[in-house]
Amino acid sequence: MHQVHSPLMMAMHDPVLHRFIAFLADKKAEQEADPGKHLKIELDRDLILSVRESFRQNILDGERHLHLLAHLLASVVLQGEFELHSNVIGVLPGDDDDRPFLIRERITRETLFSVMDIDLGNQMLDNFRYKKDLDWVPLQLSANFIEYLPAGRLDTGVNRLTSRVKAEEELWNKVTDELFMIDQLVSRDKHLRQYSKFVKDIFGIKIVCEDDATCQKVHEKLLAVTVAGRDWEKLDELAFVALPANGSSPTDKLLEFVETKDYLTCEPSERKKTGWRAIKSVVRWHGRLFEIQVQPLSNYYLEIDHMAGPSHRSFKLNRDSMRDEVARRIPLYGFYRDLLKMLFMESDVSFECENASVVIR
Repeated sequence: MHQVHSPLMMAMHDPVLHRFIAFLADKKAEQEADPGKHLKIELDRDLILSVRESFRQNILDGERHLHLLAHLLASVVLQGEFELHSNVIGVLPGDDDDRPFLIRERITRETLFSVMDIDLGNQMLDNFRYKKDLDWVPLQLSANFIEYLPAGRLDTGVNRLTSRVKAEEELWNKVTDELFMIDQLVSRDKHLRQYSKFVKDIFGIKIVCEDDATCQKVHEKLLAVTVAGRDWEKLDELAFVALPANGSSPTDKLLEFVETKDYLTCEPSERKKTGWRAIKSVVRWHGRLFEIQVQPLSNYYLEIDHMAGPSHRSFKLNRDSMRDEVARRIPLYGFYRDLLKMLFMESDVSFECENASVVIR
């Protein structure tokens, strides 16, 4: 049985999901071994229900670890009490004038650890309606994230910390990408290479600082923090959540830094053309990968504008174009996208395409 190893699957520790993804990988290999043979995938309704529930629970568990890590890091860099705020960036339905808005609501830790991020954002947005012509219509979600705000003004130069699940990158697409190793395909193919920036990880944390010098200090502090840091004493209120360590010794580093890219102090020729500036690292913690960005406050506000503005919608269109291009080249990729979308969007419908079909029993 094929094994699928990826940042996405590292967030999924459930055997039901691993067996199902391995089953799909086997079916893919079966079809690739004999391209002329019709591929038939039969799915039992009880299996579909169990996969859906396992997927939901595992993404919730991944988010739980994200927020737990964010709490740990907030205790290090915010040096005291902090508040949690759920933020939703929305747009008016059918609005061609690009008039985004932001809704912020204070939430409890219990809420944060019990509701999926995308559901939390949609629940907030569902409390509002926009009057268009004679009708009250729902608002559209552009992005959502959690802010960790210090209870008082700090003299350390750290402004806030945020955590975000990149839910706009539909998760059924992510699973399909992993099965077909899209990141490797994109990096190899000269035509598709322009789309490489659209292949993303899921869980991210940002630490926002007043200036570049503070960003450097915070990054160095993250490199040095250990499993038995004194800051953990401030987390008694999280007794209901286990505090997993990255190692067994109290002197072990809390985070394993897999990769770091400095877009803050690098040479002008190496900077992003968009003006985006940060120290971006990929870290491993408790068997999962997270992206941590340490960025100046000016960059943070530029990103907020980006998430709500036309550039964000352009980003989505380009990412979708990449996947559509892959589907044209590899029809089975498009078939698997449709299959996983059907599973995760809870529409139990048998369907078929050229040389492949899904039958629900």
